[in-house]
Amino acid sequence: MRRAMLIAWMGALAGCAYVTRAEFLEVWDEDRDQFPIGEDCAPTDPTIYPGAADPRGDGCDTDCGREPDADGDDWPDAADCGPNDPTIYPCSASEVVGDDVDHDCDGLDGVRLDTCPGTDPDYPDALPLTTCPGTPT
Repeated sequence: MRRAMLIAWMGALAGCAYVTRAEFLEVWDEDRDQFPIGEDCAPTDPTIYPGAADPRGDGCDTDCGREPDADGDDWPDAADCGPNDPTIYPCSASEVVGDDVDHDCDGLDGVRLDTCPGTDPDYPDALPLTTCPGTPT
């Protein structure tokens, strides 16, 4: 931090306040994920930043809301068959036989006949987080 302050002070004396991106991030990117304060929704967690892999259904918003999720069920609207109802999403446990509502997005009103995918098709290598330290959902 002293180095960045010294650089800024020297730049001010020289009539120039230019710093490199690396120098800027050294001061303003605490978790070193390349997203500074103001852009990073979790500035102390390097696994959570804009554009990070965001596994579905883990309750964490690891991509800082880059994918719209109107009902807050951790399934983006584009992949959610009920984007305005938090109980309707792929593999929902809220499925009720005979209520004329497809809660688990399998196209049927009733218990799912196939196995729910264990991974996010958008990010198959991403592992779901067990906790969401300080992340908005």
